[in-house]
Order: sequence, then structure tokens, then C-alpha cells
Amino acid sequence: MKNKDYNINRILLLTLVLLIAMTFAYFMYIGKSSQKVRIFDADSEEVVMTVFNPEGKIWEDVYRYPGLPCGAEYTFVVNNYESSKLTDWSVWIEFDGPFEIDSSWNGDYTVDGNCLYFTPDQEMSLVKVDDESHFGAVLYSHGGVLTVADYRIEGRMPLDPKSMPLTYVIFIMYLLWFIYLGSHIMSHNKIEKLQKQRDHDLEILNQSITTFTYFIDAKDRYTRNHSVRVAMYAKEIGRRLGLEEEDLQNLYYGTLLHDVGKIGIPDNILRNDGSLNQDEYEIIKTHPLKGAEMLKHFTSIPNISDCAHYHHERYDGTGYPEGLKGEKIPLFARIATVADAFDVMSLDRMYQKALDYDSIIAEFKKNSGSQFDPQLVPIIIEMMNDGFTNKVREEYGPN
Repeated sequence: MKNKDYNINRILLLTLVLLIAMTFAYFMYIGKSSQKVRIFDADSEEVVMTVFNPEGKIWEDVYRYPGLPCGAEYTFVVNNYESSKLTDWSVWIEFDGPFEIDSSWNGDYTVDGNCLYFTPDQEMSLVKVDDESHFGAVLYSHGGVLTVADYRIEGRMPLDPKSMPLTYVIFIMYLLWFIYLGSHIMSHNKIEKLQKQRDHDLEILNQSITTFTYFIDAKDRYTRNHSVRVAMYAKEIGRRLGLEEEDLQNLYYGTLLHDVGKIGIPDNILRNDGSLNQDEYEIIKTHPLKGAEMLKHFTSIPNISDCAHYHHERYDGTGYPEGLKGEKIPLFARIATVADAFDVMSLDRMYQKALDYDSIIAEFKKNSGSQFDPQLVPIIIEMMNDGFTNKVREEYGPN
């Protein structure tokens, strides 16, 4: 679970970094880029043009057009009320009659019939927000004062993020990221709470089972802590086999209870310091079945009864109570058999002194493939040689 959370956190962080980088690059692009704009009239746009004093300075051609104004000075003003600057602009103006240019200022002018084309000088090519640019000309109309019929302003303005679809895509991506982050945090908190509860429950289960095994081992004064040691040996064998953590925990619980059936064996037989007669031995041999019967309703831990039921089976099929052979014997039971045998051989009993490690190793090798799973024998020998079994015996010795 921690690894999963770590991977999700890394993905979330990486995604956020990519989003921020993409956003930065996007707005850098918008800041350096612009779009063409074309404004046809003053009614629909915020960049407008006005004409000042078209009749303030007029004159007549008394020789050709007596009594009629034939020339006038026109001053044009481009006003920018937009939220961004206007650059590289030009103006096309249509008048209500033909004309000629007498003089002009602040830019280049071209006449085509009734139309005037104007391009501002370099210093006027930028019109900032709430700014205006002036230009003008003296025009001869040969018949009266000219009136502006239409105009068109062309130029460039910075890209507006609100008009770009990618802006909304980025916004949605951030929204989804935060929604997922919130969901992940809520899920993590819930899982963490459940994990704490699970750990608490497991601790109660572990203490309960361990306490119960003390009652089992207490029936035989020579086997104190026997079940705990067998469980620890078995779990380590499983770990070296590569079992998953959940399986290792289930194996541990199963081997803790492998001798639970001995509760049903009379104390006078179980604690007999001498040799057992045939009837007593047959009674002892019933403890695997008794244990399996006791654990059959313990379904919250998978296969927990396997160790109790089959730990006296032999790999060659000559064991009891079912006479199973080879891999038909459940793996947990085969592991329990090896762990149990090691602990019994290394323990002083009334009728048998503990064997030294060399003798125990010899016994394992001798019975590999007959009593013991040959795959497990090298593992228990390795545990003996690297000191694992000694550490367990030091901590959970029979005294």
C-alpha cells in the first residue's frame, strides 16, 4: 500500500510539474504572439477613429470653383480602448467623393479614387490602451468638403487567452488534477484509517493466537514455546521461498496452531515420560484430525487448518492421517513438517537428548524426499548455517 501511495504521489507531482510547465510555455507564447485584427466601424469595436475639424480650415478655388469650398485640412485620431495594445496598424478611409493630397503628416499616404490608405510612422505604430494616435492631411475635393463614408483599421493585438480553446483545456486539466488530488487524499485517509484498524485487529488476532498456543504448549513441559519457534522457522522458510507477505502471515498463524489438536489428547498420555504403548500412540496420532476439526470454522485466515491437519504427512506418502504424497500435501503443511522436525530434534526431551547441528543436518539430508520435501531441506540447512535458528532459540528457548 505504501509503494502504491508513493507511486501515485510521484505521478501527481510529475503531472503538476508538467501542467505548470505547459501553462508557463503557453502564456509565454501568448505574450510574444499576436493576432490580426480588422475593425470596420466604431459601433462594434473599442478601437475607433474620429475626424476632427473637417471644416475648420477650408478654402476656395475662386478661379475654377467660385463660391465652393474645394480644400480642407483633415485630422484623424485612432483611439484604443481595448485591454491590449494595437501594433503595426494601418487605416483605409473611404470618402464621399474623389480628392487629391496637398500635404500630409505622420505617415505614408496613398490615394485610390475615393479611398485614402495610411501607414503611420515607426514611432506611431503602437497605440496603447487609453491612448490615441494623430495623423492628417490637406485634401482637395474640387467640389466641397469631404465626408468620411467608411473606414477600416487593420493591425495586430496580443492573443486573448479567453478566446483560445487551449486556455479552457488547461483550466479543465487543473480542475481534474485538483479533483483527483482531493479524491486521493480522501481515499488515502480512509485507507490509512482502515489500515490502522486492520493492524489493530491483526495485533489482537496475533496476541490471541499466541496466547492460545501457550495453552497448547503448556500441556507438555518439554515443548514450551515450541509452537512459536516452529511458526518463526516456517515463516522464514516461506520468505526464502519467495512467498507474498500475506501468505507468510497466514503461514505463521497456521504453524502457530499446528498442534492445536493436542488439547484433545489426555494429559496422562501427552505427558508420559516413558514409551507409549500402541493404543496410546494411536490416540496421539489423532491430534491432526482433532486440530483440523477445531479449525474448520476458522475461515477468516485461508488454509489455516492445513498445518494442523497435515504436518505429520510424509513426502513419500507413508505419513498420517491421510497418507498424502509429494505436492499433494499442502505447501504450508510441508513447511510446517520441516520446521517442526527441526525444533523437535534440537530439543532435550525425557526420552531423547537434543541433537547437535551436524546430526540434524545429516537427518534432514537422509530423509530428504522421504519424510521431507527436498525443495525445503536446503533452506532449513541454510537457516541453521547462517544463524537464524540460533537467534530464534535464544529469544524463544524452551526455558
